[in-house]
Amino acid sequence: MQPVLRGIFWSGVYVIGVTLPLLVGALSIPGGGPASLGVGLAGGLGYVALSMLALELALVSRMDEAAGAFGLDTLLRFHREAGVAALLLVGAHVGLLVPRAYPWAVLGAGPSVPWPIRAGTLAALLVLGLVVSSIWRRRFRLRYETWQLLHGLGAVAVLGLGALHVGALGRASASLPMRIVGALYLVLFLGVLFRHRLLRPLWLFRHPWTVVDNRPEAGASRTLVVRPEGHPGFSFQPGQFSWLGTGRTPFHLEQHPVSMSSSGEVPPCGPLSFTIRALGDWSGGVVPALRPGDRVWVDGPWGAFTPDRAEGPGWVLIGGGVGVAPLVSMVETLADREDRRPVLVVQGAGGPGDRTLGERLDALRSRLDLRVVPVMEHPPPGWSGERGRIDAELLRRHLPRGFRRLQYFVCGPPALLDAMDRVLPALGIPADRIHAERLEMA
Repeated sequence: MQPVLRGIFWSGVYVIGVTLPLLVGALSIPGGGPASLGVGLAGGLGYVALSMLALELALVSRMDEAAGAFGLDTLLRFHREAGVAALLLVGAHVGLLVPRAYPWAVLGAGPSVPWPIRAGTLAALLVLGLVVSSIWRRRFRLRYETWQLLHGLGAVAVLGLGALHVGALGRASASLPMRIVGALYLVLFLGVLFRHRLLRPLWLFRHPWTVVDNRPEAGASRTLVVRPEGHPGFSFQPGQFSWLGTGRTPFHLEQHPVSMSSSGEVPPCGPLSFTIRALGDWSGGVVPALRPGDRVWVDGPWGAFTPDRAEGPGWVLIGGGVGVAPLVSMVETLADREDRRPVLVVQGAGGPGDRTLGERLDALRSRLDLRVVPVMEHPPPGWSGERGRIDAELLRRHLPRGFRRLQYFVCGPPALLDAMDRVLPALGIPADRIHAERLEMA
């Protein structure tokens, strides 16, 4: 199935999954009608919110079928946005019910509050906590592994409490079709959880990788080179990423999304390179301590951030910090393929010592039609190149004729991505030619 058709298909599956309980409930919940329009609307919003929360795990469970249509990076972003949307629906559910069906005291902990109400209130508070801790994890200084554990346990608790709340309070429990739908969602959730947390790690346990090199790079980064151990590895498209685990087993929580920085033309059994910047406890402490011979776990490839899925007459690659890693993978792959189409790389850096993989980029100029434009925010004395930050005026000075027909790939810190979200459309670049990746790791 073509990616566009697959995307339409899986979008339809998601919409059906979210709305199915609402539709079945409207057709099957027995008589009487809701006490008021507000109460009926609140119940419907609650069903939709619970359905969205039940499907949240499926969005991040690394299912090849859906990830191949959108890219796992896109699904991860949608997972966050769907979580915020579910929180808003939960808020509307509570806001409509409290003044109509229940006194405001149900939000308290008095002995007169029915336990199903307490379960629903606790579920709502947990959803709020999950969303807030995800958006402001760095502000709260939560370690990635700690957040990951709390996020997973919290999600399971939300679904359990939400199911108790609906089953004990609503008339849904008196409807056989609704009980069947609830059982199907439970089976789906447990099946996805079993596959994601047990079967996938077991498969990875039988396909380990070994560290063969761990070298420092400019920009407080390191390039980790790994090789498959006792298995053929995998092929990947330039720009894609893998989940990299460094625990004793793949069941360990230390799994981080990291882009490959090596050429996509490396044979499957050959070495893979990952360039990682020190941004947190894992990337700044665990990764530098890895030595040749250490075992790691590589789950990949994932992502649709690749020129192989966006053909064009040429490429403009805009990166900053360690976000240049997938761009280097793209350029090296094009060089290995002897691709003659023009490539412009605009690389932002704080100073000369911050040009991560800059030497590798510069060395590729002789192998293909490549122009590299370093942009120094804090240039050294005598610097004659571009300075400051990447903006529309800077790009206009370097973009070739017909630049609107080229494909644009952007990867880097949030400030760069936010700026390019404004700058590229303002330059007249069509939206379908702009590709960005916002994966986070620590």
